[in-house]
Amino acid sequence: MHQPFFRSYQRHIVPILQLSILVLVIVSLSYAMFNSFQINRLSKSIINDFNQIYSLSRRFAQYYNNTTSITLEKGIYEKNGVDIMVIRRGEVKILSHGMSKLRTELAPMVQDNIWTIAIFENPAHYSHFSPLRAEYKKRYHSYKPNDVIQRIVKLEGLENTFDQFYSCNIKLSEPYIEEGTDQLIRTVYYPIYNNRMLDALLAIDIRENFIHQMINTFNKDHWTVATTQHGWAAYQHQVVIPCSDAEPITIGFRFLDIFKLTLIPSLFISLFAYLSMIVFKKRQVHIKRDKMTGFYRRDFYEPRLKKVSNFSMLIIDIDFFKMINDNYGYKVGDEVITEITRRIASQIRSDDIAIRWGGEEFVVLFKEMNDEMLHTKAERIREHVAHKPIANIDVTISVGGVALYNDEFCEAYKLADHALYQSKREGRNRVTIHNKHQNTRDYTT
Repeated sequence: MHQPFFRSYQRHIVPILQLSILVLVIVSLSYAMFNSFQINRLSKSIINDFNQIYSLSRRFAQYYNNTTSITLEKGIYEKNGVDIMVIRRGEVKILSHGMSKLRTELAPMVQDNIWTIAIFENPAHYSHFSPLRAEYKKRYHSYKPNDVIQRIVKLEGLENTFDQFYSCNIKLSEPYIEEGTDQLIRTVYYPIYNNRMLDALLAIDIRENFIHQMINTFNKDHWTVATTQHGWAAYQHQVVIPCSDAEPITIGFRFLDIFKLTLIPSLFISLFAYLSMIVFKKRQVHIKRDKMTGFYRRDFYEPRLKKVSNFSMLIIDIDFFKMINDNYGYKVGDEVITEITRRIASQIRSDDIAIRWGGEEFVVLFKEMNDEMLHTKAERIREHVAHKPIANIDVTISVGGVALYNDEFCEAYKLADHALYQSKREGRNRVTIHNKHQNTRDYTT
């Protein structure tokens, strides 16, 4: 009961699976190539963002050198959202406006990942923090005046950067975990020199998460799956950050991510392609084939017959078909046509050409068949049609044919049609084969 359904299901599911695998491979490879190209763009974008961070940091020196100063007592002050920690009474540069502007200009690159912006004076009688977090307050309150700035300058190799006109006068630290917060950060250090003397050190702490956020934003905007996670990677690219001794950032993509994102689209593409192919084939069949008989349509195949030569041909006509329609109705007439063409099809080869030439008239073309062979074939068709009633009606056919006629189709058709007319004139239910050397040969039942 379920076998026909299962066979139909199996007939479709196997080619769909095969097509899906092929499409998945093609789409996955294409998507992987697209990702590798985009990752190169991403690496350039990351480097460009760091260079913009450096450029904005360097511009702060001009603001630093031209800002005003006021006298402040020892203590902690707040101006425009920036905290000033004064260790000893004295002149203090007011840098809050410039630090707020710097934070605003950095935001497009690092978004909300600026952890702290700090300015350490040299000598360090005071420092600016945006913001002054509890960890900073505790840590820097206990340092001697120059401990912080001297340690950083020596550790990061920032001595005499004013001589480094053609190289980096700014430094990006390696990622490190800040004590007290366990936050993974990188720090941009920019020493401000005037007259060969270090006046101050700008420090910008940036959460390491900003690189991941940058990659996630890029993935969202460009439909990619770039990641810094290591594992079974299909492609990896090393991004060397300028002005840093830190290890390069490794960006790549994983096969699993490619597979996850291409699986469902590939299945949909495969299903759509398969259904489109079925629709196309059905449309082609509709254009080429007669719906009732499955034979070629005359309007489709007739133009091609102009190029046919060296062939044998039968014209088959249903005897007294008009009488069948008149006596039994068109529904029975259609049943007769359908069954007769089925019986004709069962007696010819797959490469033989069967055409529904008219309502009850059919043309069959054969290759490599002489008149004896053609006669035998025609007799088998005639006998197979007549051997059993159709819709309780004894139905016969008349056949006319021409063998091995190396001439234009229209001339061959005239001869075969003349042979068919002879079969009808002499009583129907018979075969007449025309031979150009012997004119016609009649074969009666």
